[in-house]
Amino acid sequence: MKIKGFMLFPAITFLMIFASASYLQILWYQQRMSSYQSQLDHNQAVILRNIAIANSIKKNQIMKFAQQKVEFQGTKYRITLENGRQITLNSPLNLSE
Repeated sequence: MKIKGFMLFPAITFLMIFASASYLQILWYQQRMSSYQSQLDHNQAVILRNIAIANSIKKNQIMKFAQQKVEFQGTKYRITLENGRQITLNSPLNLSE
């Protein structure tokens, strides 16, 4: 009987180490996914801002896209994305601010 109990300890230890390593790997991938989503949102906001500039958006005007919008506020553009995130970008022609 003592032999069975003695063999159980390394198995439980191995499972604990394996579970911890798996959890850390999941956290790492989740962080990378969040980073990629943030980068994707920023790139999408830049594209929408550039489309608004190409269409000569005026000050305090709002340009709507499919569940997205760009609002021009003088030197800044406020972009609201489909996922609800709002990103404010400077005008590419006014880089001093």
